[in-house]
Amino acid sequence: MAGFDFADALEKIDQAHSIAICGHINPDGDCIGSQLALTLALRARGKEVASLLAGTSFPDLYSFLEGYDTIVSAGSYDGTPDLFIAVDVPGADRLGDGQAVFSRSPDSVLIDHHLPGETWTQAAYVDTDAAAVSILIWELLCQMDAERSAAIALCCYTALLTDTGSFQFQNADERAFAAAADMVKAGASPAQAAAKIYQERSVAGLRIEALVVDRMKFICDGRAVLSWATQKDFEDLGATMDDGEGLIDVIRQLGGIDVAVMLREQEGFVRGSLRAKGDVDVSVIAKKMNGGGHAAAAGFRIEGTLDEAMDTVEKTLSPYLSDQAQSS
Repeated sequence: MAGFDFADALEKIDQAHSIAICGHINPDGDCIGSQLALTLALRARGKEVASLLAGTSFPDLYSFLEGYDTIVSAGSYDGTPDLFIAVDVPGADRLGDGQAVFSRSPDSVLIDHHLPGETWTQAAYVDTDAAAVSILIWELLCQMDAERSAAIALCCYTALLTDTGSFQFQNADERAFAAAADMVKAGASPAQAAAKIYQERSVAGLRIEALVVDRMKFICDGRAVLSWATQKDFEDLGATMDDGEGLIDVIRQLGGIDVAVMLREQEGFVRGSLRAKGDVDVSVIAKKMNGGGHAAAAGFRIEGTLDEAMDTVEKTLSPYLSDQAQSS
């Protein structure tokens, strides 16, 4: 990896004609918004850009963003681009079907705000102080002297909105608010983004929320709250993947806790989400379960049953919270 700065990434982007842009599997708002913003900007500059889906599912929640309908499955993409750009991907193992495209691309760039565990691209711009990758994309486009249109601004703002928890997480700092103001000045509509992300719940979505709230259980001597949803729950209620996106934030609202944990049963494994309140760094906890993320929000995946995942979470979380309490 040549270095964590704009110069190497800019040079490779400038030299490439065909580019593939890919985020991580199970993409969140920051991943999707950042990927689409960069896609739109590079296409406007005459680049041949393929926007790739790493896995098999993409939340329809973000379908209001321009370029969403041009995303293609990495598994069905057979091109060999001049450059592969990984967005919001801390390691190659998180590329899913995009790994094959990455492997056959002669050049690669990483743009991320997670510190990679190892060198895996030929150039990178990584800034762990950035609240969202979309801030880095926004700044990169400025360095490129690229037009930051209203559509691009909305993609970046939506990404920033979701990765800061509507500017409620600890990462909502001065830089984040300054970037948000700049994006709004360029044409992003905060009202539109908020309405689409937070104010268009389905009946099934509200019912799954009620179920999750009813199941909440305190763990770790009451310092954490955990809840869960099974595949059958979603099927019985007619809920979709989009309906499950905000479940962790619903239980995070509970007062008097330090950590919220949401588990979602999948086929053969369990996806977990962590949210912090106060000074707890949930990325440390997620890493112990082969996951990752940020201090305020992180995720992980556990192979096995829901009961096994619950046991693993409590055994991992309890000593961490105990050590954290003793050191405070």
